[in-house]
Amino acid sequence: MRTLLWSLIIVVAVLAVSSSVYTCGYQQDRLEYVLTDEMIVTNSNLKASEHATDNGDEHVMETHIKPGRLTGLFNDSNAMQLEAARANGIDPITDVRSAFKLKRPIVRLYTCDVYYIDSTMKYAHPYLVPKAANLLHEIGKAFQDTIKARGGKGYRIRVNSLLRTEHTVAKLRKRNAAATEQSCHLYGTTFDISWTKFDCLDDSYRISLESLKNILAEIVYNFREANRCYAIYERKQGCFHITVR
Repeated sequence: MRTLLWSLIIVVAVLAVSSSVYTCGYQQDRLEYVLTDEMIVTNSNLKASEHATDNGDEHVMETHIKPGRLTGLFNDSNAMQLEAARANGIDPITDVRSAFKLKRPIVRLYTCDVYYIDSTMKYAHPYLVPKAANLLHEIGKAFQDTIKARGGKGYRIRVNSLLRTEHTVAKLRKRNAAATEQSCHLYGTTFDISWTKFDCLDDSYRISLESLKNILAEIVYNFREANRCYAIYERKQGCFHITVR
């Protein structure tokens, strides 16, 4: 009940403060973003069916990730991410009053053509500051375009954590002792993208989970190298933990 109440409070606060809803509609006539390969434009089927697995008839796709362990490539400290979160985000939502006195607008995110928002999130709410929402969209779009440029078809990333309040952080810490009280998710600047689950939008061309994970890593690495974000590769949680810079 308290979680539902907090969700309603944040909804009302967003409408009162920013009146913003983030939409990431796919525009077929605009310039497509591809990391290293030839630019192509293709249609995508937006009806997701299953997640990719390493079983069955699947394609192994070329990737250009820098050699090395992903835990070593993506190891930006929580302190580093926390500094960026505080500089770019809202003040943590601690009560009803703080929800209505946000120093920056936050926007509501919905599942769209380039990413899926996990509807089962128990410890987060689907909101980000605009700068982080734009970064998430660009990562999702780059992921799709890169796959298509290399001969693949429709896939979509899955987002499994976004904005947290002090209430949801406290609940999470009761369940997960490793969760930090000083969470970057409190500031609306941070999101988690799963590397264990992806939405396959076209069953006619399935890609191995390892290839999908490495392509996502390649995308995140390039944004990180461009000073757009900080990132941690989380093995136990099965996600890339990303904070906008």
